[in-house]
Amino acid sequence: MSDSITIFEKEIPFSEKDMNIDKLKFSKDNPRVFSFTQGDPDFESLADEQKQEKIYDKLLKEPSVKNLIPDIRKHGGLMEPILVRADRWEVVEGNSRLAVYRKLYKETQDEKWEYVKCKLVSSLTEEQQAAYLSQIHVKGKTPWSAYEKANLAYNLSQRHSPREVAKMTGEHFSEINKRIKVVEMMKENKDADRSHFSYYDVLVRGRAISKEIAEDPQLKEFLLEQIKKTKAGEENQIADSENFPTAAVDLRKKLDVIIKNTEAKEKLVGGEYNFDRAYNKAKFSGTEEKIKKALSYLEEIKKVDIILEEHVNNGSLNKIEDSVRKLEREVDRLNGIIHEIKRLEDSV
Repeated sequence: MSDSITIFEKEIPFSEKDMNIDKLKFSKDNPRVFSFTQGDPDFESLADEQKQEKIYDKLLKEPSVKNLIPDIRKHGGLMEPILVRADRWEVVEGNSRLAVYRKLYKETQDEKWEYVKCKLVSSLTEEQQAAYLSQIHVKGKTPWSAYEKANLAYNLSQRHSPREVAKMTGEHFSEINKRIKVVEMMKENKDADRSHFSYYDVLVRGRAISKEIAEDPQLKEFLLEQIKKTKAGEENQIADSENFPTAAVDLRKKLDVIIKNTEAKEKLVGGEYNFDRAYNKAKFSGTEEKIKKALSYLEEIKKVDIILEEHVNNGSLNKIEDSVRKLEREVDRLNGIIHEIKRLEDSV
């Protein structure tokens, strides 16, 4: 049977055929595969057969592959064929499914797992292959994780400019650039732990945070060191702290506040404060700053401003008076909170 797939508005013919699983090769450049082999310093020095065996072992440990095994066993095979380049006998899309077939065949020696349904294309350019994978896994029905998408962008960027990568994948240039920077930061920090990806993502995507670490090398060094120390599901000790942020959203929330307060930031980096203490210090200092800012606005208002406002907008005086009453109520509320806290402190 012969048909075609469309990439960049070009029809690329393929034929469907059941292929022996031993004839096919895993693609070491596939983003899912690359995401765990790029952290292995010895991988590139291995012979091709050893690389293939290592990829197979790594794939079987992936949660997505483990979940796929009972589905394929239940249906007695694939619902969707894998895509293979006949010029290399390399799997473009479907590496996980090939790993499952090999596992099931090893376990059962049942010949139905010895051959896998394939769509065979004679060859693909790198641009066509990247575009196809992006169509299926970045924008399609079976999306990769953010980590795998970032590795796709980074891997392609080793041979193409970010703008060319954006064109290949159909993604916006700014998004591709951020993904590349996140992986570059992980490599800079010699950190291949995919569970840390979301922390690095915060450092790149948070505008205020990204700007701050670019201007403050000590803060950057401190954060990179702490992220690398962090182990999934475990606490990271920082000075007298037991709570390095346990999630990237928590890190972003706290850093966004801490970097606005020089004292809190410096004491965090210096080890005097843990994240919670630095965050609380900066947050409560923020209350004082808000009051000072409100006061500075009020001090700018002069009698002549009110007269002119009434002259230009007849009836505005009553509105101003109403706003002043609301302001008085807010001042009374804050005074009440302050007096209550002081009473509690005196009673201790």
